[in-house]
Parts: sequence; C-alpha cells; structure tokens
Amino acid sequence: MIVIFGGAFNPVHNEHINMIKYLLSRKEVEKVVVLPSNNPPHKECPTSFEERKNMLSIALEGIERVEICDFESKNEDKHYTCETLPKLKEIYKDIAFVIGGDSLEAFDRWKNPQDIIKICPLYVFTRGNSQNFDKALKLWRDKGANIVVCDYNPHNISSTLIRYNIMLGNFDNIDTKVADYIKDNNLYNKYFELLQKLKSNLSERTYAHSLRTAKFALNLNYYQDLGLDYDKVFLAGVLHDCAKTICMSEHDSQGVPEDSINTPVEHQFLGAILAKRDYDIQDEEILEAIKYHTTGKREMSKLQKLIFCSDMLEENRAFEGVEGLRRSIFLSLDKRYKDCVIHQYDYLKSLGGDIYPLTIEAYEGVLQDN
Repeated sequence: MIVIFGGAFNPVHNEHINMIKYLLSRKEVEKVVVLPSNNPPHKECPTSFEERKNMLSIALEGIERVEICDFESKNEDKHYTCETLPKLKEIYKDIAFVIGGDSLEAFDRWKNPQDIIKICPLYVFTRGNSQNFDKALKLWRDKGANIVVCDYNPHNISSTLIRYNIMLGNFDNIDTKVADYIKDNNLYNKYFELLQKLKSNLSERTYAHSLRTAKFALNLNYYQDLGLDYDKVFLAGVLHDCAKTICMSEHDSQGVPEDSINTPVEHQFLGAILAKRDYDIQDEEILEAIKYHTTGKREMSKLQKLIFCSDMLEENRAFEGVEGLRRSIFLSLDKRYKDCVIHQYDYLKSLGGDIYPLTIEAYEGVLQDN
C-alpha cells in the first residue's frame, strides 16, 4: 500500500518526520508519498512550493521508501482532496490517505467527504483522547469509511507557532539542516526590520526579555486555544517594553498620565505611543495590550491579560511561586491571570510605598470576580 501524506509543510517539522517513520514501520505500507500542497483551499501559504519542497528533501534525506510528489505544483488552482485523490490513485493504485484527528472531527466540512471515503482508507493520527473524535470516528465508519487509527500519538506541534518562533530566533522542533536552509534563504522574516529597529533601541537585556515574552504569549495562545491573531500576539509581545529605557523628557508627554511619570509604570503608557509613532502599529488592540501590560486594569481583554501574564511569567523570571503560576496558566488564562494580579499586588504591598491606582483597580476587580 502507498500512503499519501499531504500537507503544507510550512515548514516541515520533527513530528512530520516521526509520523512518516511510523507509517513506514507498518508492514502493510510499501512507501510513503509526501504531497506538499500548492494552493490549499483552507489556508494561505506565502512560502513558495519549491522552498517547502526543498525543506522536505532536506528533512527526509536518508529515509528510504519515501517520495515527494510535486503533483500540485502543476497549476495554481485550488486543490481539493476529493479531486486530487482519484488522480493519485491512477498513478499509485493501492493508496491510503493520512489525516489528523482534528481533521476527522471537521471532516463533514471538507468538500465531498463521502467521495473521499470511497476512494481509499484513511490513516488517522490523534493527539490524545477526544469525545468529539470518538463521535466522528463512529459516524464515518457507520458511513462506510475504512479508518485506521494509528497507535502513534504525535506531540502537539503547530507549524504556525513554529513560524512565529522562527521570527524570534527559536528553531525548536525543526531539523538543524532545515533550520540552516531557513536562515540561508531568509524565510519567515516578516518582522525582520521591526525587530532590528527594536533591538537597536533597547538594551540587550530588555530586548531578550521582549523576545521571551512574545514566545511565551505565542505558546500560550496556541496551547490554550485562545484564538487570538498571531500577528497581534507577536507584536504586542515584542513591543510591550519598547519604551523601557527611554526618558520621558525626550518625548512629548501627551497621552502619558502625569501620575505615572518617573515611576516604574511610565513605560507602558509611553510604549503605546512609541509603538504607534515609531513602529507604525495602528491596531488599537495591540496598543492597549502594551498600554496596560504592567499595571493591568479593572477590565482586561484576552490579549491584554495574555501580555500581562507573559511579561510576568516568561522563562527567565525567577520569583517565589513563579513555577506554579507558569505551569498552571496553561490550564486557564482567566483563572491564572487573577492569581498573577494578586501575586503582583501582594509583592508591591510588601515593598511599602504607593501602588499605582490602576493596579489597585485590577486587584479589587479580580477579588470581586472570585
């Protein structure tokens, strides 16, 4: 049997390779045909077909019984599985098709799924238990689908998350030779100029903290399934401290509350101004997340909570209780945001002196919600 493994592979990552190796270990599988998509109907793919094919070639080097199929590169039409599989069946004869467990749960939203299950068996990779998956599995098997549930559960890795982490200089879960290809060809560098400008305006320490904050926020957005726009998370994360080392006297104070000037919270207000003026950020959600990332306030949006907590909990932060907060926030942003606000208030209280009014409002707000 020839197993067709399709996807954008933007970029190919370690779990893609692990799944291919698993398929090759099955006695009924003669070969795995990797099918990079060219113009998928459900997503945009700015990285070219050739670049993604090249990365696949690098990642698959040395693995036998694997073929990269450039079938979809022949034209720029939208390629639907129900239309592509019959053509591949003509070429490879005895085929099966790989999908993810989440794809099976949404299979009824694919184009002509009833036709797909008549063409070939489905090999499904899941990422753990899911009642929705069990329901979908029964539904499609009852409709006649031949579904093989693979007994290898891939780690929950997202190509989207990988792309944004690459922008931050993190190449986790990617083959080192693929990482070198990405660097050599300047792929996934959408915000390169912005980051270079930010780096030149901040101390090395603050810049590194900003990248770690963005990384934490991006990971939390994905693993908590917050549904926030990744560009907004990225930009709010990297720019939240863009005014950290800048003196207020160097800038127009319009928009910066007088009671914040020359205090530790001044930079959040000035940061929102500079992000708009110097980094051309026009999105109010991003600006508001920067504006309240230190103090918080009574009513906080999801993005504001995310940046507030990520700034506090990024991997280099070290204070009593940080590990517990860092672990538990991946279970619930809303609940752990409250814990972060309370922890911050208690810490400031222990130092003595005045606490900024917005911080007090944030603290009183979360107490009322408890």
